[in-house]
Parts: sequence; structure tokens; C-alpha cells
Amino acid sequence: MPVELIVSGTLIHGDDFEVSDGYVVVRDGRIHEVGFERVASDVSGLVCPAFVNAHTHVGDSVAKDLPYMPLDDLVRPPDGLKHRILRAALPEEIAEGIRSTLADMAATGTGHCADFRENGVQGVRLLRELAGGRATILGRATEADTVEDVLEYADGLGLSGANDIPRDALFSMAQKATDRRKIVGIHAGELNRSDVDTALELKPGFLVHMTHATGHDLRRAGDLGIPVAVCPRSNVATGVGVPPLKEMIAAGLLLGLGTDNVMINAPDMLAEMEWVSKAFLHDDVRTLRMATLDGARLLGMGDRKGSIRAGKDADLIVLDKSSNNLRCSKNLLSSLVRRARPDDISHFISGGRIWQNSSRKS
Repeated sequence: MPVELIVSGTLIHGDDFEVSDGYVVVRDGRIHEVGFERVASDVSGLVCPAFVNAHTHVGDSVAKDLPYMPLDDLVRPPDGLKHRILRAALPEEIAEGIRSTLADMAATGTGHCADFRENGVQGVRLLRELAGGRATILGRATEADTVEDVLEYADGLGLSGANDIPRDALFSMAQKATDRRKIVGIHAGELNRSDVDTALELKPGFLVHMTHATGHDLRRAGDLGIPVAVCPRSNVATGVGVPPLKEMIAAGLLLGLGTDNVMINAPDMLAEMEWVSKAFLHDDVRTLRMATLDGARLLGMGDRKGSIRAGKDADLIVLDKSSNNLRCSKNLLSSLVRRARPDDISHFISGGRIWQNSSRKS
């Protein structure tokens, strides 16, 4: 990528997601300037912040599209079908699956993800090598690797659920992460609410799912300031229900949007946004914020990622406003949320690099 790059067009900019014609100057991988005059540029189109996928499991990319089955049979450690497949897979198969998924994420506009990474230190180090700084990696201990071992390499812990870990061990793990100023994320309320009270008592950095949380649970999480990563398409695919998004918002919760297991869903935030806006919220700005800035805030990265503002990381996507899909749009922000597809993306900018989408339809 050039030391300096100028991107122009229709900008979705600032923390309030205003829509204006203008330009962004990218210098050394950061947003150096945002302006609103007409200028010559290197790339032009609909310019918006790259997505922050608040919850993924990229390690199970090697096990895509398994049969529909009860959630516990599919993913519960240690012997859910997913875990049996991962144990049987060769390391190079897992690496190739992750590599393909990361490329797919870039092609669909994701600049950063929060990944729950299995396989102890080895799993964390593999993703660290492949992701190139584009992932917050939350690891898990194994029989071979202690929590301390994992925390030496990971950004924090990604825990399966309060019912899967003895209480004393659970709170000990979380304390060790907190002592090291690292993040704790934990699944809660996905299948039922039996693990919600303990998860809230843990006071993690964020919760995942809360599909079966009660209004009291949500208000308690809001009072404690605990964000939630929601994954509606995954919840429907696994048959556990749908998250109470409007109730979560009413409770004051900070919500990030995630795509969950790659074996269940393609990690496509455009598809996730369309589903959330049309099926749940009818609020395009809120939906976009969940997929960008609020996902970054959930991870403690809101000062660096998730919106187009001077000083932030230059994680941007540029869409072709003249594509057959976006042409004639009367509201480009709404079109981004409700109908944009990966083939509308012309360029992806992240980590000081720019990619041109070679898979676009002519």
C-alpha cells in the first residue's frame, strides 16, 4: 500500500454515522484526515468502516455445514461433533481452513474479529500467525496447556459456558485473566438460561448470545455494564431461538454483532446485518453500529476501530455505488445494511494494505 492513499466518494463517517460526500486520507495505516471537498483520489465509491465481527470460531472452518442436530451434540466440549472432528483433523487442514476463512472475511468487509480459539497455546499461536493483527484471540486451556500458558499468548479467554466448567475453576480462570488485564468472554443463555446467573456473577468482559435471558437478566447485565455479542443467524440455525434484541437495547446493553461458528455460517457481516435490520430492528443505523463501532467498543477498541474518524486505524471498505445492486439507491447507508453483497465491495483497506476485490461480478 502507498504511504499515503486518498479514498473519496460518499462517506459514512464519525461515531454517529453521518453520510456526506468527502474524502479520507490514509497515511501509514491510519486515518490522517477526513474532509468534505472534492479532491482527486486513488479509490472512489461508498466508503464505510470495515466490520468488527464480535464473535467467531474460525478453527472449525474445517467442518463446514454439518447435519442439523441439537446444539450440545454439535458443539459442547469435549465430545460434541465439532470437537471430535477437530481432534481428528490434521494441523495443516485446520490451518488451511482458517486461512480460507480469513480471506473470506476480508472479501466480505471484516477488518477485525473476536475469535474463541480452541487447542490451547498452539491454537492461539496459529491464529496469531495467520490473522496478521486482525483478530482478538481468546484462548482456552487444555490438558497440556494451563490457563497461565494460554494467557501468555492470547488476548484473553473465550469460555464455553458456566455449566461446562466447575465453579471454582471458572472464577479462578477469570481472575487470572483480569489480573493480567486481559479479556474474558463467555457463552451464556444460548440453549436456556441455566448458566446466566453464574455468567453475570463472573462479570466478564462480554457475554455471547443471551438468547434465553429474561428481562431481569438483561437489566442486570446493563447495570453491570457487560456488553453482549449476539449471533442471530447462528441461533436460528442451531434451533435455540432468537435473541431479544429490542429488549437488550431497551436495557441499555452495548451489542456487538457476530457470525459465530464458521461450520454453521459464512462469516459474512453483510448477511448478518441484513437479517438483523429486516427481521428484528428496522433500524439501519443501529444495525451498522452493532457491526462496527459497538463491536469495537465491546472489545475495548472503540478508540481505534469501528468508525471513520481522524486518528483511527484505516480499516475501510469501499463499495461500488454504480453496481447493479446499489445503483438508484435513495439511501446508501440503508442499502449497505439491507442489500449490499460481497460483490459490491471494490476495495478493502486494513492494516496498512489495500486489496482489490478480484471476485466481483462484471
